[in-house]
Amino acid sequence: MPSATTDRSATPTDAAFLAAMAGLAGGVCVVTTAGPEGRPAGFTSTAVMSLSRSPQLLAIGVDQASRTLPALLGRGRFALNILRADGESLSRRFADRTADRFAGLDWTTDEWDVPVLAAYSAAVLSCQVVRDVPAGDHRLIVASVRRVLPGAEGGGALVHLGRRYHQLPAEYAR
Repeated sequence: MPSATTDRSATPTDAAFLAAMAGLAGGVCVVTTAGPEGRPAGFTSTAVMSLSRSPQLLAIGVDQASRTLPALLGRGRFALNILRADGESLSRRFADRTADRFAGLDWTTDEWDVPVLAAYSAAVLSCQVVRDVPAGDHRLIVASVRRVLPGAEGGGALVHLGRRYHQLPAEYAR
């Protein structure tokens, strides 16, 4: 009988899965939307991917337990704020379940009244939800990109790898 280390059909442990995924670099974004009364909501995400060029689609993974998920699905629109290299503190704020995430921040809204964090972002994509797919303990949200808004100048990129943040200078994005 094969051992667990050589049996390729064995289901990985949760720790092994998390350790393996920690080796996959992810761009750090903040997803923002507005609730029913227009109250801003948002969360940090590295579960973002470009899905299609024509039509322009992207996908985000959202935890089923996210307090922002009902607002996101209710509004049907969100902004994907791609954080600049210096955005670690903002990322941590939007990952903190107890923080007043928008307090004291410089934010505006787009033409659909969705909160936008352009001052902290390399770029912002205004999106409309086109599909919501259950995916284990998450939802896979497929969205159409309606508009690309410029972010702050010279931002570089913030990535998450090995359970740590890393800053990539702007010249890496060229």
